[in-house]
Parts: sequence; C-alpha cells; structure tokens
Amino acid sequence: MAKFSWIERLSVPTYDNEVYATTGRLRIDHDRCNGCGVCAQICPGKAITIKGEGKSKRAYLEDEFPQCMSCNDCAAICERDALTAVVAYDFGLYYKKLNRGGFMPPRSY
Repeated sequence: MAKFSWIERLSVPTYDNEVYATTGRLRIDHDRCNGCGVCAQICPGKAITIKGEGKSKRAYLEDEFPQCMSCNDCAAICERDALTAVVAYDFGLYYKKLNRGGFMPPRSY
C-alpha cells in the first residue's frame, strides 16, 4: 500500500471542485421537451431529472453537482431534439486538456 505525504494528500484532485474539472452543460429546450424521461434513463452520469406532473413534465439538469460527461447520449436518443450539449466535460489543473473540437451529432449505425 502506497503512503502519501500530507502535501500529496492535499493535492489529490476532487471532481466537485471546478478548479480540477468542469462538468458538461446541456441546453434543454422546454418547448420541445415532452417529459418522456428517456434522456434521464440513458444518462450515465444521472445528470438529468424529470420534474413536474402531467403535461408540465420536463427534463432538467440536476440542481446539485451535475455529473454531465458530455457523452451526448441524451441528444442522440431524444426524438424531439430538445437536448443539446453546449459545454464539454473538461479536466483542468493536473490533467492534460484535449482539444476535442466542436460537438458533432452522434454516428448513425
């Protein structure tokens, strides 16, 4: 088992701190969203929740620390094109930043 000094322990990154990582961000068009919940079911980071009742049901980005990984699965599965990833998940500080380029629509199989 590795032993860490106090300085090393203090330098371990935590992903809930925006200095170390910036989570992805979604744009949700509530006029197009019908609250079906498929996006919330497929989201691997559980970043999307469905709120409301009946016809007022809509998708929302989780209020507390959102775990959006910019995978774009929600945009790919949404039949109404209500979701769009606008900010990519990005590591900072101790991590190398990758230039992924702009968002692209998911591949068709």
